[in-house]
Amino acid sequence: MNKNELPIPVRSVCILPRWVVRTSVAVCAVLLLFCLGIVVYGLGWIDEPARRWGAIGGGLGGAGGCLGGLYGTLSDWRRRLPAAQLFAHLQHDRPLLLYRRVFRPAVIAFALGLGLLPWCERFVWQPFVHVGGMLAFLSGGMELIRRHTAKQAHALFALYADGALSEEDAAAIDDARRKDAAFDAEVRAFQALGERVRQLTSER
Repeated sequence: MNKNELPIPVRSVCILPRWVVRTSVAVCAVLLLFCLGIVVYGLGWIDEPARRWGAIGGGLGGAGGCLGGLYGTLSDWRRRLPAAQLFAHLQHDRPLLLYRRVFRPAVIAFALGLGLLPWCERFVWQPFVHVGGMLAFLSGGMELIRRHTAKQAHALFALYADGALSEEDAAAIDDARRKDAAFDAEVRAFQALGERVRQLTSER
C-alpha cells in the first residue's frame, strides 16, 4: 500500500450542524432575491443614470456575495475530514484562540454600537456595529464548527473502540492507521485508556 495516497475521509462526520446549513442557505437565498430585486428596480424604475448604475452595481455585488455564501456553505456540507484530523479534534478539544480573544469583546462592541446608533451613527456604525458584528460572527461561527466536529469525533472513536462503528467509517480509520504509524499508536493508546476506564468502573 502506498502510504503517500490521500487518506479516505470519514463519510458520516459533517463539520456543519444541519440547522446551520439550513439557516445559511435560507438567509443567502432570501438576500440573493432581494439583491436581484434591487437590480431589476434600478433597470426599470430609476431614471437618473448615476443612481441607476449605483443600484445595479450594488445589487450585483450583493448577489455575488450571496452566491459565495451559498457555495461556501454547500461546500462545507459536502466536505469530509480524514480520521487523523478528526482525532486531532478529540485530542485538542479546547476553544479556539480567536474565540477566546475576540468573541466577547466583539459582542460587547456590537451591542454598544447598537445602543449608541440612534445618537451617533456616524461614529459607531463602522468600528462598532459593522466590524464588531463581523468579528463576533466569524469567531463564534468557527468555534461552533469546532465544537460540533469535536463532539462527533468523540462519538466516532468511542464507537470505533467498541467495535460498533459502521463498516465504511471503520475502514476509513483502519486505512489511516495503516498509512500513519504515529496515528496508529495514538489510537491504540486511546483504546487502551478506554479499556482501563471500563475495567475500573466495572470493579466498583
